[in-house]
Amino acid sequence: MKKKKINIEPPKKFLSFAEQLTSLFPDINIYLAQAGDKTEPKVHIATCLYKSANTSAMMGVMFILLSIFTKNTNLFALGAIIIPIIFLFSFYSSLYAPKAIALKNARKIDAELPYALRHLLIEVKSGIPIYQSLVTISEGYGKVSENIKNMLKEINGGKSEIAALEENIIQNPSFTYRKSFWQILNSLKTGTALEKTLQSTVESIIKDQILSIKRYGQELNPYTLMYMMIGVIVPSLGITFIMLISSFTGMAIGKPMFYGILVGLTLFQLLFLNIVKTKRPLVKL
Repeated sequence: MKKKKINIEPPKKFLSFAEQLTSLFPDINIYLAQAGDKTEPKVHIATCLYKSANTSAMMGVMFILLSIFTKNTNLFALGAIIIPIIFLFSFYSSLYAPKAIALKNARKIDAELPYALRHLLIEVKSGIPIYQSLVTISEGYGKVSENIKNMLKEINGGKSEIAALEENIIQNPSFTYRKSFWQILNSLKTGTALEKTLQSTVESIIKDQILSIKRYGQELNPYTLMYMMIGVIVPSLGITFIMLISSFTGMAIGKPMFYGILVGLTLFQLLFLNIVKTKRPLVKL
């Protein structure tokens, strides 16, 4: 079940200002296309400005109310420093959200691509025309099939195979997908044997995936050492060292310190697991 996107219409003042900012963010149009978002760049920028302004305004009201109830005027100064930072963080994080979506989609495409291309190679070797071969891989290969479906819709709408393929390549977030289908496109344009192109492309992708797995294995060694140091050795030796100091100095060790160490270790382990997960190559076995 697909999630419905909630559209927030920004005021016209934000649209006019966002139109002036469009030249400062020339890559936004590409990121939106690669994320499958048909929103205009100026509308996207205006929406980000509007949401960031609302977030900053709510934070400003919160600081004002806190300063009134606590009768602490320093909160005004703190708010004056924090609110602009919140605005910029909120603006840039929402502005480049399509880029994050595109990168996530690219990883999913890279995982399915060699199997889809291998299926395409079998179809082409059997003498089936390229259009019918593309139809066969428009199901069962996740994000790759979604992209192929979109391309087939353009072809069925009257666009030529080459033009639809070119547009599909430009809008795809995966470098491997773009590289592979550029080779297919060149074969179609020049009339060279498509079988050899697909065969070399599939072999190249599989080799790249094997290399990425090997690189990941090598990267895990320093991560494992870091985990052993920070997650195991430092806490155990640190607690022993603190207890020794407290016995000599008479310093009291309260429960909050141990709770703080426990929370810190939990956060570190979550961060470590997230890093390992993001670094892991998404290869379908």
